[in-house]
Amino acid sequence: MIDNTDAYIAVCEKANLPINKVPKKGDDISLAYEMAMKELNPHLYQNITSPDPDDLPADVAKRYKQGMMWVDDLNAYEECGFTGTAANIRKAMEQAQQQMIEQKTAEMKARNDARDEAQRNKPSGFTPQKNISFWDPSAVAFRRQHNISDDVGAGC
Repeated sequence: MIDNTDAYIAVCEKANLPINKVPKKGDDISLAYEMAMKELNPHLYQNITSPDPDDLPADVAKRYKQGMMWVDDLNAYEECGFTGTAANIRKAMEQAQQQMIEQKTAEMKARNDARDEAQRNKPSGFTPQKNISFWDPSAVAFRRQHNISDDVGAGC
C-alpha cells in the first residue's frame, strides 16, 4: 500500500493550503488542492485519483498498457487524470531538447575550431598582396619590361 501522506503534506505546505485529510479515489477534491497537486506533484495526483486506463482513447490506452509513451498522447493523458505520466513525457521532451541544443552547440564549436585551425595553418604564400608604390623597384621593372612610360603626368 502506498502512503501519500508525506507528499500531500508537502504539497499543502508549498501551496499555502490548510492541511486536511488525504483524499482518496472518488472523493471530491477542491479546485485549489487539485491545481496544487497537478502543479507541484503530478504523480501524487495520479496516485490519489487512480485513473482508469480504459478511459483513455483506445490507441492511447493500448500504448499505455504496453509502456509506450508518445508525445502526441500528452493531452489525452492530462485530460484523463494521468498527470504523472504526462509529467514524465514533458521531462523526456525537455531532456531531448537539451540534448539537441548541446549537440548543435558542439557542432558549431567544431566548425569554429576547424575554421580557426585552418586560419592558423594557412600557408604564408596565400597572404593578400600588399599595395606597392608607383616607384617600387618591382613596379618600375614591370613597366620597363612592358614598355610602359614612367611619366606620372601633370594630373590635368
